[in-house]
Amino acid sequence: MLTEGEVRALTALHGEQTVSDLATNLNRSLSYTSELVERLETAGLVETRRQGKTKRIRLSDAKALELLTNLTQQYSHIDWPELLSGAALRVCYYLDTPRTATELARRADVHRSTVHRTLAPLQHRGIVYQTDDGAYALNDGFEQLSVFARELAHHVHRQTVEAQTDTYTILWESLGEFLVQTTIEIADEHFIPTGPDQFQRYGLPLLARDRRYYLYSEATSELSPEMLCCHMLVVDSGARTQSYCLLLLSHVDIDRDELRVQATKYGVDDVVDNLYTYLDTSGAQRTARLPEWEDFLELAEEYEVAP
Repeated sequence: MLTEGEVRALTALHGEQTVSDLATNLNRSLSYTSELVERLETAGLVETRRQGKTKRIRLSDAKALELLTNLTQQYSHIDWPELLSGAALRVCYYLDTPRTATELARRADVHRSTVHRTLAPLQHRGIVYQTDDGAYALNDGFEQLSVFARELAHHVHRQTVEAQTDTYTILWESLGEFLVQTTIEIADEHFIPTGPDQFQRYGLPLLARDRRYYLYSEATSELSPEMLCCHMLVVDSGARTQSYCLLLLSHVDIDRDELRVQATKYGVDDVVDNLYTYLDTSGAQRTARLPEWEDFLELAEEYEVAP
């Protein structure tokens, strides 16, 4: 996300300024400010142009910056750069709905003590409150803080994938991770291939169209079968895809607990529960998108899978 210095630079930029002007406004050295501007330009949050020997800078048209400007103008008495430094934006990303400190810590990948320490100043300012059951939530009027964090992450994701291709669709995203569909091969180590063609790794050759799917993650290096199942359901939760996922669940040694963790993460937990109910009851309990048991047995025989 952003450091306190980067947030201060963004909130101090009004119109077009020189790097020297910004350094003066921030009361920081020219070299420090130049480094800030370079990082923000790389992130696509500021734009620069040369006027002779002078570099002039202005905010980009990223939607996240519009939200930040609204926050700083509407609540000008609040020192937003100080409040949003460190892990604050990571935690606020997940305050789109009330969540406990434990859940926030798990989702933001920080310690519970960090959640409490980060949200304490926001709570003191009346930005965040705790519900009767102990969950943290944003007060009325400050919901845009979570929207800002999410738009900022989305902007960074777009910058990341656009460095590889200009033809893409982001199918799912979280903080620092996203699933993307594209038509070209991406060789970057942080783009992990997923989707239909990865079923071949488990002896289930599926016909892949001219689309490629990748999980972008700097924290994950291996694609597990549990992740692959969830990715497929994000890509398409139709009848055909669910049948292929049934094959995977029947053919591979799946950790059910891990699958449910991944399913919750990717928002497909209801579908995964339906798949297991179908398999556990030999098709006696099925949704409209799942095949008749006899039809699934024929498909399984075709792929040499024993349900």
